[in-house]
Amino acid sequence: MLQDFKLFADQLAQTTATLQATWQVDPAAVRHVIAPYRICPLGAHIDHQGGHVLGRTINTGTVLSYAPQDEPQVALLSTEFDRSARFTIGEAVEKAHWARYAQAAALALQQQQPLSKGLVGVASGTLIGAGLSSSASVGLAYLSALAEVNDITLTADELVELDRQLENDHLGLQNGILDQSSIVYGHEQSFTYIHILERQIAAVPDPDDAAKVCWLVVYSGLPRVLTNTDYNHRVEECRQAAQTLQADAVILSDVSPALFRKGQRGMPESLSRRASHYFDEVKRVTQGTLAWEVGDFESFGALMNASCASSIHQYECGHEIIVSLQQIVSRTDGVYGSRFSGGGYGGCVIALADATQADTAATTIAANYRQQFPELADQAVVYLARSADGLRQIDAYEWR
Repeated sequence: MLQDFKLFADQLAQTTATLQATWQVDPAAVRHVIAPYRICPLGAHIDHQGGHVLGRTINTGTVLSYAPQDEPQVALLSTEFDRSARFTIGEAVEKAHWARYAQAAALALQQQQPLSKGLVGVASGTLIGAGLSSSASVGLAYLSALAEVNDITLTADELVELDRQLENDHLGLQNGILDQSSIVYGHEQSFTYIHILERQIAAVPDPDDAAKVCWLVVYSGLPRVLTNTDYNHRVEECRQAAQTLQADAVILSDVSPALFRKGQRGMPESLSRRASHYFDEVKRVTQGTLAWEVGDFESFGALMNASCASSIHQYECGHEIIVSLQQIVSRTDGVYGSRFSGGGYGGCVIALADATQADTAATTIAANYRQQFPELADQAVVYLARSADGLRQIDAYEWR
């Protein structure tokens, strides 16, 4: 029952073949971007408030194979949507179109400097809408490709900021920089600790006994799109909570924990719950980082469970099916802890499990989920997620 994610090499072979068959591109002109997905076991719903988080890049994500064009035109195919797209760089974003992230990437990059060249490309992604940051992944892939064909060198910080602008300013999602930072700075066999407010990044290497555990991604079969949920409303509530506690505060990281404790009772109940989630989750990230460094997997898993409970009861997010799936996963033998991935409005649950019990746990999870939600069971899958390096460009033959 437990499946491994499709290897990037399989996606690269598919995108390269489609690119050459469609546009007869010279093989020597083909370039590739790999933009992995990420999991975030701790740090739920606090990046947009300046908190700190733990991210980890995994062995699945977006692959973009492309070749430059001399005109500022972009032509794309998607292996998932089986549709083509064409646009001129600078055109307004069509928010209902699958290629909106490419259009938004072109707009964000062009605001920094003019783009004279476009590209033809084929994009491939797995588990789109599963809560693994496929949106940040594909946005970064397009930004990286458009910058490369226009001879623009972007730093890691610039890529993160451009992708934030892409999503916040051009697509209307008021998220933070967890997803982009995790993907850009990710390294194999480590977490990326991200202090959002101070823009500080640090690697947290896996402990020596990390092989004793593994990461499971349990896809519900229910996709999600955050712009169609209460996500933006929750972000606004957090900002209201900050301003209620301190008049000149913009986000909750502007408020000290002591001031929150002092003013909590006088807050509207819903805003108090949002702020409670923020301050408690910040503590869990700190505690979890220390637990991971010493290989205390039981404590790390317990913190994941607490994070998810707080997301449900304090932050008040989560689709009822995803809530039920997390409960199924957390009750399964061999699972140390689990929580939603993404906003909890659909998508998947991630779990830290005993490596020796992973296959049995996957079978049990799938059977219990099928019994409770038979209409989704055929689309649901339990994957083994391995760590991977972050965003990278490779040449035409490096992957072979």
